[in-house]
Amino acid sequence: MTYMTIIKKIYSSLVFVGMLAGAVSCKKELDKNLQNPNGVPSKDIKGKDVFPSALNNTAAMILGQAVYSTGTATAAFASEWMGYTARTTSYSASGAQLQIELFTLNSTYSNGLWEGQYHNIFDYNFVIANSDATSVLSGAAKVMRALVFEDLVDIYGNIPYKQAVDPSGNIRPAYDTDSTIYRSLITDLDSAIISLKASQSGADDAADVLFKGDKTKWVQFANTIKMRILIRQSVNGDQTYIKQQFTAIQTEGSGFLSQEAGVNPGYTDAVNQQSPLWNNYGFEVGGKNGKANHVFYIANKTMTDYLAARADPRLGRLYAESPSGVYDGNFLGDGVSARPVATLSTFGPGVLQSAAMDAVLMSASQSYLLQAEAAYKGYITGDYISLFRKGVEESFRYLGVPGGATAADAYIDGSADDRINIAASANPVKTIIYQKWIALCEMDGLEAWAEWRRTGFPDRTKPSLNPSVATNVIPERLLYPQTEFDNNTANVAMQKQTSADKYKAIFWSK
Repeated sequence: MTYMTIIKKIYSSLVFVGMLAGAVSCKKELDKNLQNPNGVPSKDIKGKDVFPSALNNTAAMILGQAVYSTGTATAAFASEWMGYTARTTSYSASGAQLQIELFTLNSTYSNGLWEGQYHNIFDYNFVIANSDATSVLSGAAKVMRALVFEDLVDIYGNIPYKQAVDPSGNIRPAYDTDSTIYRSLITDLDSAIISLKASQSGADDAADVLFKGDKTKWVQFANTIKMRILIRQSVNGDQTYIKQQFTAIQTEGSGFLSQEAGVNPGYTDAVNQQSPLWNNYGFEVGGKNGKANHVFYIANKTMTDYLAARADPRLGRLYAESPSGVYDGNFLGDGVSARPVATLSTFGPGVLQSAAMDAVLMSASQSYLLQAEAAYKGYITGDYISLFRKGVEESFRYLGVPGGATAADAYIDGSADDRINIAASANPVKTIIYQKWIALCEMDGLEAWAEWRRTGFPDRTKPSLNPSVATNVIPERLLYPQTEFDNNTANVAMQKQTSADKYKAIFWSK
């Protein structure tokens, strides 16, 4: 990929941000771009001009939307595999959807997802290299770059890292091993924290459409990502190293995320200005007509049945009542005549809150449930039962369950199910992950997929009902994209990947 191609991508992002109400002004650059998109001097672009769109695009990718590229591949496959969504019974499976149901996603499928994530990394590289030394943006961009690299490792295993971080932009970067990258990301986040603590409030704060220049919240977010990276390795990783890193986090002292990490550059109910989740799965401007994905994707019966069987109050917030007055869905791969469309639920009001809603990178619930596991395993101080309870309460709060924390406490205390009441559980990690599975529903399928691979929870035995499925097991990873075989041939060939490698575990997996 040429440098000018990437500059064009940056300008397309600037156009997006410029259209958002209340977004950071990029008028000077936008005017030049519109007049002569191939001749804009790159020196006129600053980190503050790129950072809002980079944040939006990271969130959009986590929430299952295609960005940067013309490819249609998105992270939505993980939501289907994890029992959150499924194809509506009014459509038959074909193309990529059929591959999702048969667990046969090929290298072509990965093209758009891989391209989008690496473009996103380049944007953060650009922000780091083109922001003032005292600006919060440099450290914040390092945090975000680490988050995107973490997702890439979790999806593919070994990936280009060192040469992809290099701002000189090696177009044929070598691959690094997944476990080595994970350790490097901890170092990168430590560097980000140093930058953030040294930063000063200034004009660039307006470009921070996540924490609005609050460097303490950025440090807490960095610590939470570090915690997630370390917890991911806790099953089979170097325990001495993990404990040392957790000690360093606690010594640093800023703590962890206690609110949603929600991006919002000024989303509103207007064309090209809606929040990513709403724009992808919600309604056209005005809220009357559902978008294509609102019609195609409906509730997965795995989750609706699970919640209904346990009288979980989140059912009516995660999913909308069907036209026939019930909460129901379709299993992954089920036939077109399995259930009448009138009985099927779509995305609920706790998920699709409004066209102006924040685009959530990480929820407070996820942070507290990570802390609960870390405390249970002795990595941090604190009562794991209380942290678990807080994680469930935050899930109820975010989804808008009536009664909030009180309803969450009643739900926990009134159950003897070891997937709900951690105090009664012989396997607290199982309890934590089941509740995280619910908390991540329709918000972060990639994270739920990673946690399933790490722990084996929730139970996803024979997840597809498609009669053509040959191996009814969810893959451990995606295959490298065809674009890598076309453009980075020598380096990707060194990975010696075969189609069977989709069942090769990532280094941290159980």
